[in-house]
Amino acid sequence: MKVRDCIEEIDGKFDQKNNMVQIDFSNQDWLKEIDSKTGWYFIKTNAPEEELCAVPKPVYKAHINIPGTIEGNRLLLDLDIAIKQSNKNNYVVYNGEATSLKARAREHVFGHPKTYCLGLSKYEKLHRFSWTFHFIAISDLDCLKKIKDDNKLLRIAVEQGWRAKNGWPILCKK
Repeated sequence: MKVRDCIEEIDGKFDQKNNMVQIDFSNQDWLKEIDSKTGWYFIKTNAPEEELCAVPKPVYKAHINIPGTIEGNRLLLDLDIAIKQSNKNNYVVYNGEATSLKARAREHVFGHPKTYCLGLSKYEKLHRFSWTFHFIAISDLDCLKKIKDDNKLLRIAVEQGWRAKNGWPILCKK
């Protein structure tokens, strides 16, 4: 197994219909389409950077400060290392790994006050844009069929490898 091969397989599966779901800020029914499995995810939107920068600081300390994070990534944006929106299209603004993809999707949208997350439902002005949650479970990857244990180091290595190949999502801090 080579990390590069896994990243290629992940990229090929992320945009398949069974690996993505439209986020609905008004209810949680969309979460039923996401497994509670371990794996990787990313969040796409067509919200322009200017709109993301215009949201207020988060209500809860644990939540990600969206404008502050984008400003913290300014050097990466200037050097074309970070992912930028092109022609008002959807683009990846966040990626990560999780032991429960469903729980992580719920947190990024509805946000528990003590969980490090985006808490997107708190920003009504962002609801008019398209938001999708893309996910892939470790168990769904051919390149990792032999991996039986939940290995956090492996998940982080693949997450970082994905960023090296595709660019740094502007709402990611580390």
